[in-house]
Parts: sequence; structure tokens; C-alpha cells
Amino acid sequence: MSVKEYEGEFTPAATRDEPEPAAHAYTYKEWKVEIFKLYPGSESRDRYTQNNLEKLIADFLSKGTLSRASFSQYHCKFQKIVKWLANNGKMERSSEKEKFQHGIPSTLWVRIVRCLEILYPLHHPDDPYEVEEMFNPGDWYLKGNTTAMASIPPTGCQGGILPAPSPQSATAPVNAKTTDTSGAD
Repeated sequence: MSVKEYEGEFTPAATRDEPEPAAHAYTYKEWKVEIFKLYPGSESRDRYTQNNLEKLIADFLSKGTLSRASFSQYHCKFQKIVKWLANNGKMERSSEKEKFQHGIPSTLWVRIVRCLEILYPLHHPDDPYEVEEMFNPGDWYLKGNTTAMASIPPTGCQGGILPAPSPQSATAPVNAKTTDTSGAD
């Protein structure tokens, strides 16, 4: 065997005859457009609509039982849809407060309003509360008043939760006299 017979197999990759790259290389934006053409309906402009938000509100209102987990899921889904609608110019941020309130059942809303009146005594009744201001007392109330407390809110939810009240010691006297043991008169 001569060396010339195997010469093609042992040549380094840089010296081989490689095919030329395609004449048109895509940019990322062009590539993304081409991919979206393959999957109709996947465009981000059609991700959520006002109907999705109205359906979420109606579904939560129709639930007979309230739990902390279901209220947290409602809050997270609501925030996700509203954020997308607002960022894409399909909803005004000012209307999100009223919509969130409309989704809260009246039995829970009465308790939330009581908490809000205590927390914000100077708040005008005609002005809607912020979404987080409504969520926190509702979550706090449901935390102590449901049997479904062990349910964990969905991951990715960044809803605020009021801390549980700290227990006060029942054995500590309120006005206890202290005894001076330093020996100075």
C-alpha cells in the first residue's frame, strides 16, 4: 500500500473541500419569523384577550368553596393576563383594580373591606384599592379560615402575603414592678 491511497482520509479538516455555507444566513429576528410561520396561532399578539380575563373572573366567582390556594391561583393568573394585556395595549392599567375586585366573591369581599378600612382609614370609598392591597387581606383571612391551608400556591407566583400575627406571651405581667438588686439606695 502506498501513502497516496490513504492521503484523503488523513488530511486535516481545514484542508478538506467543505461545502460553502448557505448564501443567506438568517438573523435571529428573521429566524423567529420563519419559525412562527410553521406554528400558526403562536404569535404573541394573540396570547391573551379580554375574554380570557372575563372567563377567569367568572370561573373564580362560580366556585362554591374558597381556599387560600384557589385565591392565590386566581391572583397569579389575573396578574399574568393583565400584565400581558397592558403591555400589549389591549387594556388600561386603571381598570385592573375594578376587574380584580369583581372576581372576588361577596362573602370574602366583605371581610377584605373590613381589613382594608382598618389598614387604610383615610382611603376614599370611591377610589379602588390596588390589587395587592386587596389580595393581602384576602390571603391572610383565608390562611386562618379554610381547611385547605396546606395547599401551596403555584410556583412563580410573587404575590405578597401578610405575616401571621406574632403570639404574645400570656404569662408576662403587663405592669410588673422591677426590683433593684444592685444594692444602691
